[in-house]
Amino acid sequence: MTQPASNAETSTPGISAESKDQVTLYGVSSGYRTGQGPSQAWLGRLCGMLDGVETGLLVIEESANTYVPAGIWPHGTRDVTHLGSAVQKCLICRAGNTQPGKTDQTILITWPIELNGRLHGAVALEVTQRPAAALQKINQQLSWGMGWFESHFWRQKSTDDSRQLERAAIALDVAALAGEHPKLEDASLAIANELCKRLACTRIAIGMERKNQVHLIALSNSAWFEKKSQFVTEIENAMDEALDQRKTIAYPPIEGLTKGIAVANKDIAKTGSVLSIVLWSAGRGVGVITLERAETRFMLADVELCQATASLIGPILDMKEDATHWIAGRSAQQLRAAAQALVDPRRPSFRYAAAFLLAFLIFISVFEAEYRVPAKAVLEGEVQRAVVAPFEGYIAQAYIRAGQTVKHGQLLAKLDDRDLLVERQKWLSEFEQNDRKYRDALAKRDRPQVRILVAQVAQAEAQLTLVEEKLARTAIRAPFDGIVVTGDLSQMFGSPVERGKLLFEVAPLDAYRVILKVDERDIRDVAAGQKGTIVLSGLSAESMPLEVINISIAEAEEGHNYFRVEAKLQHAPPRLRPGMEGVGKISVGERTLIWIWTHRFIDWLRMLSWNWLP
Repeated sequence: MTQPASNAETSTPGISAESKDQVTLYGVSSGYRTGQGPSQAWLGRLCGMLDGVETGLLVIEESANTYVPAGIWPHGTRDVTHLGSAVQKCLICRAGNTQPGKTDQTILITWPIELNGRLHGAVALEVTQRPAAALQKINQQLSWGMGWFESHFWRQKSTDDSRQLERAAIALDVAALAGEHPKLEDASLAIANELCKRLACTRIAIGMERKNQVHLIALSNSAWFEKKSQFVTEIENAMDEALDQRKTIAYPPIEGLTKGIAVANKDIAKTGSVLSIVLWSAGRGVGVITLERAETRFMLADVELCQATASLIGPILDMKEDATHWIAGRSAQQLRAAAQALVDPRRPSFRYAAAFLLAFLIFISVFEAEYRVPAKAVLEGEVQRAVVAPFEGYIAQAYIRAGQTVKHGQLLAKLDDRDLLVERQKWLSEFEQNDRKYRDALAKRDRPQVRILVAQVAQAEAQLTLVEEKLARTAIRAPFDGIVVTGDLSQMFGSPVERGKLLFEVAPLDAYRVILKVDERDIRDVAAGQKGTIVLSGLSAESMPLEVINISIAEAEEGHNYFRVEAKLQHAPPRLRPGMEGVGKISVGERTLIWIWTHRFIDWLRMLSWNWLP
């Protein structure tokens, strides 16, 4: 225990002026809340045990650093102001002291009530003058008397803890009950019924805030109610009254509870009592729970229990309320939250981010950049010559495959010529035979026979010439310098071929064209003569300029319509090969950045609205 100082000038060192300003003592001159309680009884018993006590004052902490009289002796004394200054000094110094009394024949003795390092109050006694030994006895009696306060403190703390545990258990049970129901209305009805049973209420109503007005969603022991009835309107008005004031409203008023306007709550109380408690979630009022009793009044313990329960079920009901909102409702809620964050001084980074976003939107809405239409691209030869079978036959040899470069006249493949050689020998023999007959008839001057043999000789000669030409055409040769684009006969030796069958395709190496597959959504911006660039997959480090020369008809591919756009390369590197693929981009003019990034989405919305709207 703290020992008293020897005189009025002695105090505990280290007490700053700031701590002095934080101690408030009031009600000393009026005997605030003193009566026949345990504190008054203790002070009376203490003063009765000591000799020469003229007046006594006991102050107890009511709230943080605020102290009020809890006992005055003799009982009925209304003015102990001269003890108030001594008590306040004791509270500031947190130490006992003695100082001169109101008269020369009295002394003031003060003693702090400090338990577990916390100051709970102080006691001051005005006693008659006496020797130091007698004063020491009084100090000893005060020290012993503090044991009662310590015992009272622990009893009170034990009682408060048990009440808190009881409140916590009920609040957790109700919160668990709310979590068992997925829908807001079902959860609210279960909460109302459970609280109505536990708190012995006549009726409990739960409402949620929607568009700055509370709407009733559940009544205890009522599965259905008429939303536009008079009594529902009265309950909602009482809920609005509590939510607007952002505080708990009780009628009749409860001692120890901050009073508020209770006009609407009084209307529904009639001869009973009403208690309206705000439901909170993330620092905002999301609803109100209103409790009614027909006979008994609500006490402060009931308020504390309901507030503890409301602190748990508020976020749960708010979450279930959000789950009932559609896109429009959630968007409005998010906008309100964003607006609140903008004006919140604790969130400057949000304002900076909003300002940056606004500046960015303005920038992309004003700044223009070159818009380029992307398209898949494939490289083709400007001319592709087809090498076909000149007549029916069989593959004898194949010397070249697709991908190889060839020179003009280079042998690509050879057809089987054995049948042609036999036929050539046949017509050669017939030609020689008819020629001998022709000479014999000419020697015999057989003119009719000569004319017949002349025709036969000409026929044999023509057939022989035809066979010779076929033999020459059995050698398939390259029509010009270039690269073989398609054709591989290496696995077809001995296979028959028909006349006109495609054997090879040859493209030149010095002239190419680009085929761009432009999406039908972008073809409106493409026109002949526009410039662009192409990057091929095999030459990704090099971009090549191109120019659009023709727009062909649309083609369907993989479920999409594409337009075949032809373009020519303005510069063709020697490493190019027909069939190379890549991505080409056609420059179509200047557009704003926001248009470039959003025009596809806007077009999609237009088509969707056109498709669905009547």
